[in-house]
Amino acid sequence: MNSEEMFIKKIMRQRFPYRPEKDIKSQSHKWEVTPGEYITSWLRLNLLNCRKENKCDRDQRCSFFSYSDLAKQNYSICREMILRLENGQIKCDFDIDKKEG
Repeated sequence: MNSEEMFIKKIMRQRFPYRPEKDIKSQSHKWEVTPGEYITSWLRLNLLNCRKENKCDRDQRCSFFSYSDLAKQNYSICREMILRLENGQIKCDFDIDKKEG
C-alpha cells in the first residue's frame, strides 16, 4: 500500500472510527465516495469542530489571531470555507482520484 492509500485509509478510519474496515471500504465503493471527497469531508468536519471547541461564534472572531481585525477576517473566511465545502463549491482533488477515474 503506497503513502497516498495509507493517508486516505487513515482519514476513512477517522471518519468512521468504530466500524470494521471491510464495512468502511464497501460503503465507500457502494456510494462511490472518492478519496478527495473524504478529504473534503475531513476538512469541513475539523473546521466545524475547531470553531465549536474555541467558541469562535460567540465573539465572531477566530481564536488563533491576536489582532482583532485579522481574527474577524479569518472568522468570516472560515465560515465561508465551511459553506463552500458543504455546497460543493470547494472540492479536494487528490492524485489517487485521477488514477482511479
